[in-house]
Amino acid sequence: MNVSESDPRSIRTRNLLRAALIRLAAEKAYDSLRIKDVTNGAGINRTTFYLHYSGLHELLEDCAHMLFEQMTAEIYAHKTDSQKNDAASLVPFVQSVFQHLQRYERFYRSMLGKFGDPFFRELFQELLSELIFEPMTMQKTDSPSDPRLEMNLRFFCAGFTGIAVWWLENNIPISAEEASRYITSDILPDYLRLMSV
Repeated sequence: MNVSESDPRSIRTRNLLRAALIRLAAEKAYDSLRIKDVTNGAGINRTTFYLHYSGLHELLEDCAHMLFEQMTAEIYAHKTDSQKNDAASLVPFVQSVFQHLQRYERFYRSMLGKFGDPFFRELFQELLSELIFEPMTMQKTDSPSDPRLEMNLRFFCAGFTGIAVWWLENNIPISAEEASRYITSDILPDYLRLMSV
């Protein structure tokens, strides 16, 4: 990167590029997108693009981090009792994830679905584990590299991602609230039980 990330022009350009990629990826398959499509959509030239990103995957990663920063703010806007380790206390957190997915429904359906981008899906699961599940595992152990906890974390993050994909690809067959209640009442108790073993 050849420009300062804190420069207002740089921030504006990156915002334009991220918005263009999110909009375009919601309209057509990501693997058919070209840098020219994104620069045209953002109203900037190709040279300017390369001042900020080395390619589309770097821009996509930046988009993912921006979206997850938003999701983090929404999730952690909810107050919780850190001593409480029950599924019901997680409803607002899970619901925030579904509401975020719904806000960017077409983008996430395109990127996480069967014709989506494997890199984005893996990044989504990684960031999701940091956002929702990792704080729970940190409460359970002083050793964040406990293989049992790591396997559980990966299992539930992959499962959660699978549910999110199903929900999006089936055109949101139940509301974000219903999906959240089901996950927290029927799925997360098993996770919490595993965490306490």
